Amino acid sequence: MEGTGKIGTDLRYTSSAYGTLFYANLPLGAEPWVLALEHNMTRSDIDQQIDKLRLWLETITSDHAQRVSHLHNLGMMHMEKFHLINSFDAIDLAIEFLQEAINIASSESPARPLQYLCLAVAYHVRCERHMNTTDVDSTIRLCHEAASLMGTSHRLRGIQMKILGDAYRMRLNCSGEVSDVNESIRIYKEALDLNLPSDIIRIDLTHALGLGYQARYQVTATMWDMDTSLQLLKETCDATTGPYQMKTARRRDLALGHQIKYLRKEDPLDIDTAIALFQECVDHTHTGDPILATCYANLGTAYTAKRRKAGSFEDLERSIKMLQHAVDISGAESPNRSWILADLGTAYNDKFYETKVLSDIDTAIEIWQRAIDSSDTKKQQATHLQWKSRAALERFNKTKSVTDINHSILFMQQSLENTLPTDIPLACRLYELGNRYRLKYKITRAEEDLKTGTSHLWRVIQNPSMDVYNRILAGEDAMSFFALAEDWTQGYEVADSLMKMIPSLIPRFLEAFDVQYVLRDIEGMACEAASMALNAGKEPSIALQALKYPDLANEFLSLRAALDLPSTKDSDPDQRYEQGNDFEILVDKIRQQPGFEGFLGAPSEDALKLAASEHPLVVINVSEYRSDAMIVLHDRINSLALPDLSYDKLKAQSRHRDSISSPAVLSWLWDVAMKPILDFLGLTKTPVSDEDWPRICWIPTGALSGFPLHAAGYHADGSSEAVIERVMSSYSSSVKAIINGRRDTKTTRDVTEERSLLVAMETTPGATALPFATREVNVLHSLHTSMSLDPIVGKNKNDILSQLPQCKVFHFAGHGFTDSQDPSKSHLLLEDNGKVDTLEVGKLLSLNLRQSQPFLAYLSACGTGQIKNKTFLDESIHLISGFRLAGFRHVIGALWEMVARVMIQFVGGSIWLREL
Repeated sequence: MEGTGKIGTDLRYTSSAYGTLFYANLPLGAEPWVLALEHNMTRSDIDQQIDKLRLWLETITSDHAQRVSHLHNLGMMHMEKFHLINSFDAIDLAIEFLQEAINIASSESPARPLQYLCLAVAYHVRCERHMNTTDVDSTIRLCHEAASLMGTSHRLRGIQMKILGDAYRMRLNCSGEVSDVNESIRIYKEALDLNLPSDIIRIDLTHALGLGYQARYQVTATMWDMDTSLQLLKETCDATTGPYQMKTARRRDLALGHQIKYLRKEDPLDIDTAIALFQECVDHTHTGDPILATCYANLGTAYTAKRRKAGSFEDLERSIKMLQHAVDISGAESPNRSWILADLGTAYNDKFYETKVLSDIDTAIEIWQRAIDSSDTKKQQATHLQWKSRAALERFNKTKSVTDINHSILFMQQSLENTLPTDIPLACRLYELGNRYRLKYKITRAEEDLKTGTSHLWRVIQNPSMDVYNRILAGEDAMSFFALAEDWTQGYEVADSLMKMIPSLIPRFLEAFDVQYVLRDIEGMACEAASMALNAGKEPSIALQALKYPDLANEFLSLRAALDLPSTKDSDPDQRYEQGNDFEILVDKIRQQPGFEGFLGAPSEDALKLAASEHPLVVINVSEYRSDAMIVLHDRINSLALPDLSYDKLKAQSRHRDSISSPAVLSWLWDVAMKPILDFLGLTKTPVSDEDWPRICWIPTGALSGFPLHAAGYHADGSSEAVIERVMSSYSSSVKAIINGRRDTKTTRDVTEERSLLVAMETTPGATALPFATREVNVLHSLHTSMSLDPIVGKNKNDILSQLPQCKVFHFAGHGFTDSQDPSKSHLLLEDNGKVDTLEVGKLLSLNLRQSQPFLAYLSACGTGQIKNKTFLDESIHLISGFRLAGFRHVIGALWEMVARVMIQFVGGSIWLREL
């Protein structure tokens, strides 16, 4: 414990790993009030103090002046005993004695706020172990009662707000509601604005605020929260002095933050930082300190995390060694022993994933049982049983034994028996149990397995109080379940339910990468839903409604900009959370704006056909169940089955992005998809006249996104067996995007001037020279002048950002880059005072170009149409779609590096300019 920092003249403050505690010399009769004890007290010392206080209380009268203070001290002694030996009887007695002290104390006593806070801490400590909502609610109530007796200048006010903020942050673990952690953050920030009596409290509040942002990140996946958390945690870690225990706790929290961030961003620097900090915790913790076992366990789990993403097998072996040592030195009564065993079981589970040696997974299962036996609450047992079920599932995946899947089912059922109806993990466990039955059904084909498994999944899907993400995961499993049974009607019923849930996964405050991260785990579900609809005999227009969701993230982000809704870089994040708590309120607000009445809604059949009034729209959907082209014409919508367009082959090709333009792939695409579609439309030969070329807008979905459909075919001399020989091609991310674009064109006033912005990057720092870039722009400069456009030559990002909203045409001749980790950071390469600069897709989305609707963005850049990250294929966020979503009516870009001379000839005679 941190020991001697003064608060005012008579109060000292400290923290322990178990929660906020403090001690004070506030007179109550002749005795000081002890709120926390020295860290080196032994169990014998505590038991002696408890016996002494009990004996004294038995010998005095009920109205003795010091009875209140001794009851209070007895309660605090029992709290310290709980910390030392993890005795639930001790914490229960602590609450009992602290409450009795309050009951008999004068309501006018100046020490009453302190009494309330002590009891609040006791409830908080008990809640940390039981995760009982009643306890944390009692903590909150007592903090509010204490606040009602003190003003903002009271010397305990900062401490009261710290305990209250901690309680709301803990309640998040019980409720799963982001509103709880939002409240904790608000309280911490308000407390930091007070005139606090000590830097110790300020540091502790700042640290708590960092933990609050970390907790909110784990609910919302918003990277701003994580970055802010790490900044605050590092500040407080650096500022913490005194006994090593507190410094170790601060290092550990900072390390955990870097480890959590690593699991998201996969930056090796984060996990290396976490490992270094955990190693410092080990190095600075004294031998014999109970916390040392936890330090070794933290270090071991960090090595486990490193191995999962980018490390070596040696990292996993190092993890097992650290965790085994943690188990060896942890006492049988250690409150963390079961969790350390659980971490060791996870490490052996990971080892089995590498080795496929059954003895490794058997060891994992045996260790999980030890963790269960070491658990002191039903919640712990339920968690460990869930992981034991997962280990048995891994064994089944190797053996395909019905015995193993039955064991996995049994362990999960036992986990559910220890799960309360209000426990957050209930949805996940029901979903996993349904999943186990689905796997069993694949072997047994027993009707009972189908009925039991789907009933568990439906419980999750249909329960609006459960987490939306878990409901969607359960729905995906149910879709697969019904597909196995070829019950397409029920499968579509599930799919239809899921499609209605997806919008609520995208709260207002998320930026482009955050949205992609939230949605990537449900990649392909929209494609499967469309296939389910067709298999269930639904009309193609119904299937198309499901396929609006791959573009949902982009629609939301671009329309947010159109409505002048703030983004994370332009406003206070906490204010955005407050404004965005109720997603339905936000959707209603957007739908009240002119032209946005159908926001996030499915387009009607008439709207679909109207979108195809100028040329056909062809949506090509590929899933595990079937592949189809849905062809939207001005007067009808048809579906064309593509049985030879293999989902498995397409996925295999998408993993090798460099080969998708090879002659073998292009000819295969022609045979299995493009030729059947063109034949269906009667486009069987090359048009005779240049004026008669038909146009088609291709809308590929899922794994097909990013494939060069327009280049499919056989390209031998004289052959017309190619898309490019029969039609003019364009692309869109969805039919909804086309509808939105045409709506914007009609409803947005034209504020652009007769002006074009031309940027030539002949030389870019760190990139190959483009000797024809300047010539290309010079050709356009003359052409635009002849067309009464006022050409402006730009060079850097400031030129582009300031001129884009006023221009009709933007032409960029230079390099483009597709970010494989974060597609919203794909960018054009620019120069600023001899150094490289970038214009990112994410910045484009914040420009709000939809108000001006520029006519054309021409990206004569290398790689503007590539999607290098297969994880985000459904979102299609790269440079071309980024400019389109930002507000340009038309965008032209290259899927491959272009020959410069060809580009000059092409742009000089571009037919797009005829429409200006």
